[in-house]
Amino acid sequence: MFTCDYHIHTNISQCAMENMEVEQIIRAQEERGMTEIGFADHCYGFRYRIKKVEDAKKKISQCETAIKVHFGVEAHMLQYRMPSIGIEFASLFDYVLMAPNHYHIPGVSRPDANKPRLIAIHELYMFEAAINCPLTDVIAHPFLFFPRVFGVTKEEMSNFSLEVMSHIDDKRLAAALDMVEDLDIGIELSPKFISFGQNHLIDFYQLCLEHQVKLFIGSGAHSFNELNKISLLEPIISKLGITEKHLWHPYEWKW
Repeated sequence: MFTCDYHIHTNISQCAMENMEVEQIIRAQEERGMTEIGFADHCYGFRYRIKKVEDAKKKISQCETAIKVHFGVEAHMLQYRMPSIGIEFASLFDYVLMAPNHYHIPGVSRPDANKPRLIAIHELYMFEAAINCPLTDVIAHPFLFFPRVFGVTKEEMSNFSLEVMSHIDDKRLAAALDMVEDLDIGIELSPKFISFGQNHLIDFYQLCLEHQVKLFIGSGAHSFNELNKISLLEPIISKLGITEKHLWHPYEWKW
């Protein structure tokens, strides 16, 4: 199992647990044997203020640790050519994790109806939007369908998501992944798909590997319990034959 996790939320993100403090997270990751981590709070958690970003960066720099710590941000696409952040804000971070499907956030373009075919068309459209956004370094949880957004139970979502994926235009998806590879964009490999029983994503990750797309390991953790769920990826990594050469890592920026 790899010893990195680049998608961790602190309590800067309002949806994270209050005890998700930077230093406590680092200590927990040290105990787990992690060698490289990345904090990626929601962009709106900083209230889009440079001072809040600088304060968070300073707090990280003051923590003594052997772990290599990166400072990212999770942004989202509102619609095509409309990311939730601008270039100046994006430049404050090591990497931008762009979510194409944060449909629960006001202002994000949503499918016209809860019909699998329409959802498939829209999901692919938003995926392409994230790829074509010049701020995107990594695409967060593509084709992961959140039950509460579509008004179905977690048990129903497994079959529902399979039906959605059956309507995806394979040629458009293949062309999109070729562009992802050309632009050196990472695709998040998240344990959330296991929690939601969405095994269609195994085929998607396999397709990513076939197109030489690199995978980004991220738990998307909002709590200490969710930090531990990164281990759920072990059998998937083994099944797909994922090795170090298949991974996307943040660049070594000097601040």
